[in-house]
Amino acid sequence: MTTRPTRRGGWQLEVAAVLLASLLALVAASRLDPLAGDIAVSFAPSPPPETLSDIVVAVVTEDTLATFPYRSPIDREFLAELVRRLDRAGAAAVGIDILLDQPSLPHKDKALFSAIDEASLPIVLAYATTADGLTDRQAAFAAKNVASRGHGLIALPRDEIDGVVRHLPRERTEHGETVRTFTQALTEAARRAADTHAGDMRSRILYGNGVKTPNDGVPGPFTLYPAHLIPLLPDAWFAGKIVLIGTDLPTIDRHPTPMVAGQGSAAGTIPGVLIHAHILAQRLAGLSLPASPPWMRIAATLAFAGLAALALSLPFPPRRLVLLLALGLVAYFALAAWLVASGTWLPPLVAPPLAALATAGVLSWRRWQTERSERAFLRLAFSRYVSPPVVERIASGRLALELGGEKRKVTYLFTDLEGFTSLSEQLEPSALTDILNPYLDEMCRLMTEHGATIDKIIGDAVVGFFGAPDEDPEQEVHAVALALALDEFAQGYRMKVAGRGIHLGATRIGLHAGEAVIGNFGGSRFFDYTGIGDTVNTAARLEGANRFLGTRILMSETVAARCPASECRPAADLVLKGRTTPLPCFEPLALRRRDAAWQSAYRKAFAAMRAGEAEATGLFEASLRLRPDDPLALLHLRRLQAGETGATLVLEGK
Repeated sequence: MTTRPTRRGGWQLEVAAVLLASLLALVAASRLDPLAGDIAVSFAPSPPPETLSDIVVAVVTEDTLATFPYRSPIDREFLAELVRRLDRAGAAAVGIDILLDQPSLPHKDKALFSAIDEASLPIVLAYATTADGLTDRQAAFAAKNVASRGHGLIALPRDEIDGVVRHLPRERTEHGETVRTFTQALTEAARRAADTHAGDMRSRILYGNGVKTPNDGVPGPFTLYPAHLIPLLPDAWFAGKIVLIGTDLPTIDRHPTPMVAGQGSAAGTIPGVLIHAHILAQRLAGLSLPASPPWMRIAATLAFAGLAALALSLPFPPRRLVLLLALGLVAYFALAAWLVASGTWLPPLVAPPLAALATAGVLSWRRWQTERSERAFLRLAFSRYVSPPVVERIASGRLALELGGEKRKVTYLFTDLEGFTSLSEQLEPSALTDILNPYLDEMCRLMTEHGATIDKIIGDAVVGFFGAPDEDPEQEVHAVALALALDEFAQGYRMKVAGRGIHLGATRIGLHAGEAVIGNFGGSRFFDYTGIGDTVNTAARLEGANRFLGTRILMSETVAARCPASECRPAADLVLKGRTTPLPCFEPLALRRRDAAWQSAYRKAFAAMRAGEAEATGLFEASLRLRPDDPLALLHLRRLQAGETGATLVLEGK
């Protein structure tokens, strides 16, 4: 018995696929999401030109260091003169992005701190603590000399994956007090409007205006001057500006930023003071692009994987599922583009779509495996029952098959080998096998060759039907052709085995067309693809009725109605077991038996008998003179001679 493969796992498999796909997507996105975000950020809003023009950057270059008696630390007396110069020029504020974490020459330190304290403009100093990598001695010097003046945290956060500076630095609490970031403190000191939320969120730095340096040979977004030339420049160039003082040196305070290598920087890094300039411009413009926190990335990834699993569970064809998935991803990326372009939010760009694709891939593969197993099951199961073309149509999905039961119009065919039970008791098992197997093989071959579905084989009896699982508008015609082919084979086989001294009985065949419930019936482990209903029972009883009529093939009027009158003849109106009304029955005629004169004589006799006419007896006698071995004419003649009338025979209880 062939059993259908079951779908194991059910919702557990889908949950496992969602979790596994989400995990893999999150791992992959840990490297890909930052890169995707780098591209997306380039489409985010940028500070307007008027904001950029408010920022001036003074950089200490190699040419500047050449004017000092030593390279490190940077000459603080020079910085003091720079502060006084900018104060005289009327700058709005000064931010010194040079960490003062250790003493230099006392008179130079005094000159710098005095210039800072005496300046009329606000000055913000770079600040750091041991949390930023300073030694206790360095932190103590910074706490004494920097924290007592205007200051802000100077450290720039780098991503753990690739070390790129992507996110705004965040304020933190030190000894119960909140320490602002360098650009926060500078914005407040300059009394400019700022995005007060940007420091509290994991927001991206908006490098949309470029991250070029003078060394790139391409103008950047900020006005930039070498520090040693500032005393020579007009006051108007600094009046009302926020001036950042920092370094542009090959090995000091340089950081990788998104896409910097692709924009022309040979070293792949830019000075920290330029990064602070970008952050300052972003704050002055009130711009922020919050990035997704980890919990949101995880939630979005699980949600997308779950939606993909839900979509794959819908009873849609694969092409429609692919289209549905593609539309969902396009909609998500369109929404993400709008959120970024409006400066609202930077959603996770890689993990959710990747999880959806991975989930769809896993479940599609599982669905393909299951469908392939089911197709193999169908091929194996139905190759025993139906013709190869029908099997191929079922397996390919081009033919819908309702396993479990559906009402269909079918034509049933029952066969039985007369007297075989008694014969089997007389033969040795090996002899019985030698006779029965070739008989059944050919009977089944003829059935599948004519497009019939084999219902079952019970001993020597073979049962089949037309009209399921494949629709067959000519099922009655095909059934009659099959019955005649089976009869021809069976008669020839009888003669063949008779030469071996074995006398087989005739093969009786019954045909009836009507509605029946067709499907798999049985238990969860064992079942048959079979039919249930009155149509099945009637065909079986017509097969048995052959024994009383002396015929080998008997079909009901529902089958005969589709056959030309010249290819069959009326047999009797039978009242079968379980019925109360007569069922007109007919005998199909093989080509060699279609003699027009004899058929006409028989039909006249049968019509007269059905009408109760007295000349019916003489008409049957005339028919028998044309064909003396006709069992039907002989049966009806004897009935009439016994005083019976009409064409109705009651077989109730038989």
